[in-house]
Amino acid sequence: MNVTKSVLIVLLTGAAVLAQGPPPGGGPRFGRGGPGGPGFGPHGVGGHKLVTGAPYTADMKSTRVQTLSDGNVIQNTVTGTVARDASGRTYATETSTSGPLGQAGPVTRTWIFDPVAGYSYQLNPATKTAVRHAIHQPPAGSASSTSTSTRAARPADPNVVKSALGTQAINGVNAQGTSITRTIPAGTMGNSNPIISTSETWYSPDLQVVVSATRKDPRGGDSSYTLTNIKTAADPSLFQVPAGYTVTDAPQGPRGQFAHPGPAPQE
Repeated sequence: MNVTKSVLIVLLTGAAVLAQGPPPGGGPRFGRGGPGGPGFGPHGVGGHKLVTGAPYTADMKSTRVQTLSDGNVIQNTVTGTVARDASGRTYATETSTSGPLGQAGPVTRTWIFDPVAGYSYQLNPATKTAVRHAIHQPPAGSASSTSTSTRAARPADPNVVKSALGTQAINGVNAQGTSITRTIPAGTMGNSNPIISTSETWYSPDLQVVVSATRKDPRGGDSSYTLTNIKTAADPSLFQVPAGYTVTDAPQGPRGQFAHPGPAPQE
């Protein structure tokens, strides 16, 4: 995988899973791309439960600011719209206006995840094309379909401290806050002093989405993710490939093309 494609994956997969809810074990997992970086994956694929009965639409903004030792500053910004309908379909469109993707002008990508029809789509508005993927549902009882609640609990990490921040209104939505402080002890990775990173996440139990998240990490800079203009409804047309687009099926993977699974199971 080349560098450009790697950066694309890092920057353009954040809002999609936040449309589904937090990853197993709590709030968002921050990666090199910030709250919208590695650890999310598109539209809940990879173990995130299907959320129904809680439609919403919101504007999204994700930023990452890194200050180098010489004072130089690197900033990447992604903006867009995320939505989910009452049946659990999700939509995300994201535009990169800075960083490697946006240096030659804004770059926009759109995703639709339709568990009812059994397909997900990656749309390219510039070329009016869409790549369709069959949604793979692991067999019932398999390791990947087992609830995280049945997995053996990991021992508490003394270098990770979690604190509840209570409930407050965030951008017009009641949200529960959690702060996490992670410490890498001196000498763990050749570091002469402890490395401390902090994160703060605000999660809406009603909508089952993260509405705000920040992280400060001396190794990778400061990251933030925010939803604004949150509405508890979604335009049905968002979850359909627009007219005039050419739809092609994704290339067959190493295990063969997954068969159409039908409606996804509800949780």
